[in-house]
Amino acid sequence: MRARFSRSAGFPHGWPDILGLALRCPVPPSGQIDGRSDGRADILLATAGSGRLSRFVPTLHRHVPESPFTSFMPYRGLNGPVLLAAHPEPRAERLPVRPDRFRAAVAAEPWRLSLSWAAPLGPWRRFATVELSPGAPFGADERFDPLLNVPAGAENYDWTCRLREPSYSLARTPREKLRPT
Repeated sequence: MRARFSRSAGFPHGWPDILGLALRCPVPPSGQIDGRSDGRADILLATAGSGRLSRFVPTLHRHVPESPFTSFMPYRGLNGPVLLAAHPEPRAERLPVRPDRFRAAVAAEPWRLSLSWAAPLGPWRRFATVELSPGAPFGADERFDPLLNVPAGAENYDWTCRLREPSYSLARTPREKLRPT
């Protein structure tokens, strides 16, 4: 598994921000739906409240919180809508959000997260634990794409695709094509 931690709004360091966590999981060819996956599932999560309604509300933080990172928009699962979340496990010291300090802190003590799923208003049900530590950096053009790289057994709802497609279409465009000439 690979992961990318980010500050979503890009406010100046020291200001609270919505924090993002992108997880890339390998998917066997048999787990691909309609041939859309390229061998991976990309799951994008962001800091949110922990209640049944506040799980849909982005939250701002100065440090990595112990509250969950959620998917906000449900996937279509085999038995209906499913949300995903990563719940950070308690640490001796809070994780900083500055990229260099975050990487150093996670190198000293890996970041453990409980992964959970829930129906939109249902209780969270833990299904895995991941431990993240620094790995090889991502390339400048490497992108996570939750529309094309869907978890096995899940699909995106049409309405989520319509909402997300404009921004992900732009993100798929090579940077050199976006630069003015």
